[in-house]
Amino acid sequence: MRKLYAIVCLALLSNAYKAQESLPYYQQYLLDGEFLFNPAQYGKTDYVQLNANYHKQFDKFSDSPNTQSIGINGNIFDRVGAGLSIFRDSNGPISAGGITAGASYFIPLSSEGDRKDQFSFGTSVSFYNMNFDYTSVNVEDGYDPLLIGKEGNIFMAYANFGAAATYRNIFAGVSVNDIALSNDKAIVNGIEPSPIKFFLNLGYDWHFADNIFVTPSALINLNTNSTRMIDYNLMATFFNDINSFSAGVSYRTVQNRFDSQQLQVAPVVKVRINKLMIGATYNIGMSDIQTYGGNSFMLSLGYNFDNFINHRGYRY
Repeated sequence: MRKLYAIVCLALLSNAYKAQESLPYYQQYLLDGEFLFNPAQYGKTDYVQLNANYHKQFDKFSDSPNTQSIGINGNIFDRVGAGLSIFRDSNGPISAGGITAGASYFIPLSSEGDRKDQFSFGTSVSFYNMNFDYTSVNVEDGYDPLLIGKEGNIFMAYANFGAAATYRNIFAGVSVNDIALSNDKAIVNGIEPSPIKFFLNLGYDWHFADNIFVTPSALINLNTNSTRMIDYNLMATFFNDINSFSAGVSYRTVQNRFDSQQLQVAPVVKVRINKLMIGATYNIGMSDIQTYGGNSFMLSLGYNFDNFINHRGYRY
């Protein structure tokens, strides 16, 4: 039973298992993955953007949680964007996966033709499946009633809504994610939907010298379980007409009805070589569970394709 207890505790304390949660969020949004959590970001540039991420938690454990995601988005016609993403999340005997698809619409906020000043709104639908492999859990009592489940698979459908704006180097966004469309009651037959999540972000690109700018930003994640998670970010970017290099730090805290604590501090690096993006973060844990289980890291890879879907381009 001790092994089962350790697995359950680790699952409950990690970001990878909160009820039937969709894609867990880390620092993907700092590495061109904003569209994974806000559908208003689909097609925010004139490129077709591909983004892939791999995240691993608790590096002291061999079977620790890990998450992979890949998504694509772009402007598909006129001022309309669309996006598609899939993810897989594994945490010991628990595995989950999902697919999200949605669309957005953009409204220019100025006459400039580089899409720096614009407002957008969007929506998406997520289909999520979770599986618990009872056979992979070894306990002293093989007939433990807690391990005799009626079904090992759980299916959920969620709706997501978002809005975003950029104006004179200020950017902001708000999204409401994981609104249950199925199994939407609190707990039915042991199935509990993910709490509805609210993401709010605000930042500013401060161009104080030629070919360099600094970006302070913050992201707040609230949910209907009265949990509040805040990221404070600071990035510096050096760039020319083709390439760029960004480096900075992200600091995360969390507060709920019972406690508040500092979760992690994460160095962030992002390199853009022409249309290729390579990024990485290393999350240094500050909580008790992370001190015991180890730190985490994320690798990101992206590419901006010339828009092969909408040859006429965005309508300014």
